[in-house]
Amino acid sequence: MAPHIITGSTTTRWSDQPLTRSGWLCHITRGELALLLASFTLYLFTRLVQITAFPIYFFCDEAIHGVLARDLVANGFRDSNGVWFPPYFRNAEKWSLSLSVYLHAASILLFGFEPTVWQTRVTSVMGGLLAPLGIAALLRFGYHDRRWWLGVLALTAMPAWFIHSRTAFETVLMVACYAGFLAAYMAYRYYDDRWLAAVILLGAATFYSYANGQGVMAISGALLLLSDARYHLSRPPQRLWLALVLFGLALTPLLRFRWQHPDATVEHLRTLHSYWLKPIPLTEKIEQFLAIYAQGIDPRYWFWPNTVDLDRHRFPESGHLPLLLLPFVTIGLAVCLWRWRESRYRLPIIALLAAPFSSALVGIAVTRALAMVIPAALLTVIGASAVINRMPLRWQRWATMILGVTLALSSVVMMRAAILGGPLWFRNYGLYGMQYGAQQIFGETIPDLLARDPQTILRVSPTWANNPNSFVDFFLTPAQRRQIELVSIDAYLFQRRDLDRQRDLFIMTAEEYRRAQESGKFVIAPAERIIPYPDGQPGFYVVRLEYVANIDEILAAERAARTALVEETMVISGQTTVVAHSQFDIGSIADLFDGDPATLARGLEANPLVLELRFPTPQPVSSIELILGSMDLDLTVTVTAPDGTTNTYSQQYRGLPPDPSVTLNLPQTLTVTTLRLAILQVGAGEPAHVHVREVRWR
Repeated sequence: MAPHIITGSTTTRWSDQPLTRSGWLCHITRGELALLLASFTLYLFTRLVQITAFPIYFFCDEAIHGVLARDLVANGFRDSNGVWFPPYFRNAEKWSLSLSVYLHAASILLFGFEPTVWQTRVTSVMGGLLAPLGIAALLRFGYHDRRWWLGVLALTAMPAWFIHSRTAFETVLMVACYAGFLAAYMAYRYYDDRWLAAVILLGAATFYSYANGQGVMAISGALLLLSDARYHLSRPPQRLWLALVLFGLALTPLLRFRWQHPDATVEHLRTLHSYWLKPIPLTEKIEQFLAIYAQGIDPRYWFWPNTVDLDRHRFPESGHLPLLLLPFVTIGLAVCLWRWRESRYRLPIIALLAAPFSSALVGIAVTRALAMVIPAALLTVIGASAVINRMPLRWQRWATMILGVTLALSSVVMMRAAILGGPLWFRNYGLYGMQYGAQQIFGETIPDLLARDPQTILRVSPTWANNPNSFVDFFLTPAQRRQIELVSIDAYLFQRRDLDRQRDLFIMTAEEYRRAQESGKFVIAPAERIIPYPDGQPGFYVVRLEYVANIDEILAAERAARTALVEETMVISGQTTVVAHSQFDIGSIADLFDGDPATLARGLEANPLVLELRFPTPQPVSSIELILGSMDLDLTVTVTAPDGTTNTYSQQYRGLPPDPSVTLNLPQTLTVTTLRLAILQVGAGEPAHVHVREVRWR
């Protein structure tokens, strides 16, 4: 039984006593604070326990933060191009990192110059604390709900937030800053308009934390301006001028970046294969946007198990949000719609509408729409309070505690299931699955192998991860990096390369090991080490090998086979044309003439890749235009006239941007019956995957 404090003729529970007799803390009771602290303790416990073990992958998008942050600090807060305090950083082929790099730079300055998996993920957890803080502040001071601590427990119990808040993905920081932005807006709207500075600061932090935060803030900002326009305009003029100045300062990094990289957004969307860059009618793009957007707010996507997202971003038998919360979210949404005239009740609706906007520009994905957890947590407590407040007074406390205990237990059960069973949830541990192996290969195996023999050169497969270069820079010292080459065994299968059995040690996937064995091109020593997957199956082999005695004859026969062209017929410009081409392993010849740069055909092995068009009736040609995958190239064009004479023209292209368009102009317009293109990817050797998106001529 709770202790009682007797004052005069009234008896008050200890838990109902205010923290202070004056000031804003007088509105918070000791019981509320105790429950809030307990909720935060549970939140941190479920984020930090075995944080390096689950998720079972350590992803390249996590490692790149530590690498960029370390280099930023070492270079006096200049990037590799010498830009001081750069507004954005490259993550592989796209400019998508910003504020998150500075967060990790602060961690490096405080706790250690060489990042570790534990430090990187814990730094993200600490940055993500603003999410439960923002939710609690919104509920207590925005909605005056004494069950504000339930918002923390609701967030803690969400599978989507559980998985990602234990990683160093930049989406975590964006969601946390967004919660802070909404809390600051509520304080500005209902307490003191001086909070406007915090609104702009946290809105800018949301915008710069993650590329998808830009869309979230664009929609949120526009709707909040319209929603409370009368209130904004009633503020003192000096407040509005200050807001404009702060907003201009917040935009300065973006304007600076756009001036330096005007095509960055288009490059980013092209990298993600956005339908907005496809040559389709605008009406079709709008229809596609609305369909994806509708999916992003569909309860079935959030509350039921789905296979829309990659395995590494979901629980196997659960939705992104627990089904337990659906009734409360539904009731909370109904309450907000009923009371929509009040700004505070419009806020969760605006947040809900903003969350999937950026994702709808490309395709729905939980990482892009993760901000949905904020309105979901708010609506859960609003709905729960609406139900509990209708109960008899003597039942309300018990109902609240039962709900709180249920959420807390579900969080602990979820954590236990993830840590103990998570490694076996999904058995695809490769590129399109869990991408398991970074810590095991780069954090453990490679340092051990190099310590045993400093003369060893390690040839490490890159085929199982998106950007394994980030692992090399994250885990290894500069001296160790010089002894590493990221190369697939395929580079040795189709072309003879320098191979020293005593010096070279290969770390290859089980699939590559099988191909090497079945190729008949190597004498393979017994594996020196096998790195297993979590299910016990061989994941990676550490082996030494050498070529068989007749390797040159085998490779010569294969080289001759690669030069043979495949013939197909298709209609081009109204003519049935014979097209002979090198073999493709992705796409088809039709993808080169469909007018869509987003589609492509990829050569299987040949370099140069050859395309030969044989026209049934002679065609006038004055120039050839190609849209290609990112590469430097030599282009050779051979044209055959109706009388059988041929002419050859060549041109080199260097220092090209991503996915370049190149044009070769002929000296004059020629009438041709055959047009032959040879596209040589410079520096790639053979075999190589030459990417061609479009072929056009004038």
